[in-house]
Amino acid sequence: MAKGSITAATLATIKGMNSDTAIRAFQEQIAMIAATKLGRDLSRKEAAFITTRAGFVALEAISDPVSDATNEELERYLNSE
Repeated sequence: MAKGSITAATLATIKGMNSDTAIRAFQEQIAMIAATKLGRDLSRKEAAFITTRAGFVALEAISDPVSDATNEELERYLNSE
């Protein structure tokens, strides 16, 4: 196998990460973390900020800021669009 080539197992993992089930679970996990940190249900706008991201990489990009932000930063972030 050539250096840097993607194996079938890696490709299957990548496809699995981007399955509807995996994406929805990741969205739900991020929303749960945000709601727990804020101590309330997310508004429609805040939830949409998370659920409009439909790719694993896009969700990874918002996961850390949601986890690491203060409550005030998190509210601003989720309402930034």
